[in-house]
Amino acid sequence: MPEMPPMPEWDMPDMPDMPDMPDMSELSGRLEDMRDMLMDFRMSPMPDMDFDIEMPPLPPMAPMAPITPMAIEPMMMAPMALSRAASAIDRIQGASPFERQFGAIASDPPKPWDKSDPADSLYRLARETLNRGEYRRAAQLFSDISQRFPNSVYAADARYWRAFALYRIGGMSELRDALRALQDAGPGYRQASLQADAAELTTRIRGALAAQGDQTAAAMVSRTAATSGDPCDREDLAVRIEALNSLGQTDPQATTPILRRLLARRDDCSVGLRRAAIYLLGRRKDTEAMNLVITAARSDSDVRVRSEALRFLAAMPSDQAIATIEEIARTPGNEPLQRAAISALGRSDSPRARQSLRAIIERTDLSESLRVSALSSIDADRTADNGAYVRALYPRLETPRLKQAALRAIARVGGSDNEKFLLSVVANQSEPVDVRGMALSYAGVSTIPIGDLVRMYDVTGDRPLRVRLIQLYSQRSNPEATDKLLEIAKKGTDPDMRRMAISALSRKNDPRTKQLLLEIIDK
Repeated sequence: MPEMPPMPEWDMPDMPDMPDMPDMSELSGRLEDMRDMLMDFRMSPMPDMDFDIEMPPLPPMAPMAPITPMAIEPMMMAPMALSRAASAIDRIQGASPFERQFGAIASDPPKPWDKSDPADSLYRLARETLNRGEYRRAAQLFSDISQRFPNSVYAADARYWRAFALYRIGGMSELRDALRALQDAGPGYRQASLQADAAELTTRIRGALAAQGDQTAAAMVSRTAATSGDPCDREDLAVRIEALNSLGQTDPQATTPILRRLLARRDDCSVGLRRAAIYLLGRRKDTEAMNLVITAARSDSDVRVRSEALRFLAAMPSDQAIATIEEIARTPGNEPLQRAAISALGRSDSPRARQSLRAIIERTDLSESLRVSALSSIDADRTADNGAYVRALYPRLETPRLKQAALRAIARVGGSDNEKFLLSVVANQSEPVDVRGMALSYAGVSTIPIGDLVRMYDVTGDRPLRVRLIQLYSQRSNPEATDKLLEIAKKGTDPDMRRMAISALSRKNDPRTKQLLLEIIDK
């Protein structure tokens, strides 16, 4: 299996630039409902409801390449030399978060395609070696292909893969050898995409050299970053984005004038560059960087750039940053952007952000979708104070969607007070059945005594709640849960509930189940 980079903590996978889409706020709101139903709790499938999908066995996995250590940013400011060294190591040991979001050069050689070629078996071995993470041996094997079989169909591509393996090693001499390998390859790659990837890999290698003190490489990276280029040439944009990243690693302040010029652009083709600029500025803590991000959040022409800016503002320790997010969250006319602002408030550790979320939840003049977004964001604050706030707020919520979002927030906080509240909602006949069912699902996977859940079956007369209760009994290992399922299967008057109970019992491997089935058959 090829080496897989670690997933970033907050970054979502980058999507290609898309044309403007119609307003999808209503659909987005419904999708939020579906997301809110997916709690942290493990819910087993409901018996006999076709949720229990039989998955085919997975094929055996190929040997996994060694997992590289995770690069963790130091909590304290380190000297510049240490910072540069750490940056270089981070870039060599797998893709950085920036590269995962904005760059995706080829890192997995294609399968051999010409068995008649004299280098076919050697390429096959080199490919397997690279995928195992044996970079030095892989580099030598790919070099052997180019030297021993210069006319092979694999020869040109082998030079790229040799350079890639050397880049992964990351030493000064290896990086310089990698540059020479790319320069020797020429334009004759079999994979057409490698031509663009080679240019981006060249910039990455120069960035790694610059991080290790190579001034010539640093100057070339700086020139590439400052080049205007064709605004709609994706290959050129990829190289420039990588140059910006490399320059930001070695000399962040030098990038400021370039980033300012990029953020002043409004053409569609530069959206990727502007998002990369926000990424680089958002990781800085200086006032100038924050002001540029604030300007982008307020005035950029693309909602993706503005949303990216809001996300980074949430991590900036500044009242001005939070005030900007609040302003955008309150400004009507662009609900997707308002949701992005609400989500950013939920990510912030600022008490002011928490108060802003509560104010949005309580505003009845805002759309239901925005208020649900605020409830979904506030439930990340799993404190007793937050649980008490949502419990007090619950009676004033007007719609089932808002109530369900509130129940999710209450359940995530946990604790005896919140569990009792969930049970009170289940018992409240004036609540909608869907709301009571959700409360029951959340309550059933908590520490509520099984005796309370067992008694609830006879008290409730609503079939959807009884379905959920049988599901909960099937999850509990308590003898009382099994006894209740046996009782339902034997004495229940609803044939569907009896069938569900029998199905649940069959999963428990209780010896009484076999006897029960025989009794039912013999009737």
